[in-house]
Amino acid sequence: MKWLKWIGIILAVLLILPVLTLLVLGQRKDAGHVHHSIEIAASPQQIWPWLEEGDKLKQWVSWLVEVRVPDPSIHGVGASHIWVMKDENNGGMLMQIVAKNREYAPPSHLTLQVSSPPEFTGENNYDLVDLGNGRTRLEVDSRYHFSNWVANLMEPVITPAIKKKMVADEERLKSMVESKAEAR
Repeated sequence: MKWLKWIGIILAVLLILPVLTLLVLGQRKDAGHVHHSIEIAASPQQIWPWLEEGDKLKQWVSWLVEVRVPDPSIHGVGASHIWVMKDENNGGMLMQIVAKNREYAPPSHLTLQVSSPPEFTGENNYDLVDLGNGRTRLEVDSRYHFSNWVANLMEPVITPAIKKKMVADEERLKSMVESKAEAR
C-alpha cells in the first residue's frame, strides 16, 4: 500500500511541475512578443504591396487561404481585412483573424490590430527601412495576448512556434519579392 502512495506522489509531482514551469515562463517580460527582421534586395515600394494586397499575402503567408475585405471603400487607417487561415497546429481547422489598420504610412510603416476572438488579440508592426542601393530591411514586431486559458498556459510553447512560422514566411516573402525584382 505504501508503494501506491509513492506512485501517487510521483505522478502528482510529474504533473504539477510542468504546469508550474509553464505558469512561471508565461509571466516573463517578453511573453507573447515576437520580433524578426530580414534584408530584402528590393525597394520599400516593391515590397509594400506584398504586405497589404490579399492575393500577394496568400502567396507568402503560410496557412493563409483567403483574405476578405469587408468594406473595400475604406483604405488606410481603419481599413480591415479578415484572414482565413488553415491552422496546421489545430488539425487544419479554419480560423478567422480580423486585421485592422491602426497606423498606415506606405511604403514604410504598417501597424495592424489583430484578433481572433476568443483566442487572442495583438498587434503586428511592419517597418520597411530603406538601406539604399535597392535593399530594404523588413522589421516585424508582434505582441499577442491569449484569452483562452489553455493557450495562455501554453504561451511559452506557442510564442516560439509563432516566431518559427514568421521566419519561414519572411524567407518566402524575400524569395518571391527578389525573384520579381530580378525579372524587371
